[in-house]
Amino acid sequence: MNGLTDSLSTWGNRQLLRAGFAWDHSHDPRLTELRTFLETRLLPFTTVTSAPGAAAPGIGYAGVPHGLVKIHQLLERQRDQGRPTRPPLRGTIDRDAVLTGRQLPPGDLVAVGCTAEQAARLPRRAALVLPYRLHLIVDLPAEPGAWRRNVSRRERQWGEARRHDPEVGLEIATDDASFDWFYDHMHLPTMRERHGERARSEKRVRARECLYRQGMLAFVTFGGERVSGTLCVWDKATSTLTLRLVGVLEGDFSLYDRGALRVADHLLLDWADQHRISHVDFGGTEAWLSQGTFRWKRKFGARAAAAPNHLANLAVWWHARNDTPAVRDFLVANPALERLPGGKLRAVYFEDAHRPARHDLSHSCANVTEARTVHLDAYLADLSADPMQSNTVTPDPAKLDPAKLDPAKGEPTDVRPPGGPTVVR
Repeated sequence: MNGLTDSLSTWGNRQLLRAGFAWDHSHDPRLTELRTFLETRLLPFTTVTSAPGAAAPGIGYAGVPHGLVKIHQLLERQRDQGRPTRPPLRGTIDRDAVLTGRQLPPGDLVAVGCTAEQAARLPRRAALVLPYRLHLIVDLPAEPGAWRRNVSRRERQWGEARRHDPEVGLEIATDDASFDWFYDHMHLPTMRERHGERARSEKRVRARECLYRQGMLAFVTFGGERVSGTLCVWDKATSTLTLRLVGVLEGDFSLYDRGALRVADHLLLDWADQHRISHVDFGGTEAWLSQGTFRWKRKFGARAAAAPNHLANLAVWWHARNDTPAVRDFLVANPALERLPGGKLRAVYFEDAHRPARHDLSHSCANVTEARTVHLDAYLADLSADPMQSNTVTPDPAKLDPAKLDPAKGEPTDVRPPGGPTVVR
């Protein structure tokens, strides 16, 4: 009897895990529409504000709750570049007041996470509408090896040299011991090293049940030693291999410099090509071109596609409320992909007389070819005329609890974290 009870309990726990995972990641339009409806039309919006620093803009966010991690904390990381700042203040805000322009969180720069239709109705002065979440996907041609023709010349040459290096190998694993070793000695240490107290990822039990059971681990080996790992999910129905969790051995940054994660992309594309998989999804990124995932994965001829879950229904209204040197620095250092009617993407760069546009942060990928450069004097002109300027309401401090702020989800890229700020002076 005890054995039956334990079996039923285990089965029930697995079903709960799968239900929670489906709520977050399902492709089923019935579920994605339901979640979008609840978060954008029924539940109150969440708000958070990070105070400005000596040379850093204050950043406010209002909208769907997971935007605190996916949008606001990303913007904080881009702003702070590892420098300590005061904890942000979190609370709730009236959804209708935000979407009608009667209330916004304080901040020099403000992001609102909502549906694309809601974002399109917000004022356009000093504002862009961005995709909430993008995935970088490489489509593999039917001809074996033809994918390499779409890789940038320098990246292709680098990958070919490593691919033919006898000391570099790829090990595929599906056993439980390999999962636990990867999670403890690669993934978690890498999250801690890259994101510190903001680090967050899939819990071990959910990652094992909902990711690993449908996929595999791909370890890069140098001289037979595992130096990096990638947990991949293989969806045979759509012929897609999705990279979900990554890490380097014990979070050692020197392995980034040795190409332990960079070569994994080449080897996994080659493996997928050999197994006649049609698409390799490098995972999610946000719409700012300074993000490492976009900067590096685009070199493989990837296309930027809408997220394959409920996040595809969302957008970010990205607004500058004040014209300050810190705001200008941030906008120039972080060009973005704006969402055009029909879902098309276009890059937007900023510049002024003292800050050249960051065209070194290339936007070019398989389906993003258009760009515009905006002069900040014109973009930020007459901000005092913005109807939201005089109607911004500061949240009640008594309702804000910094201790409740979620840590940032850890999603490492294949490049070592920068050693300093990307601010353009």
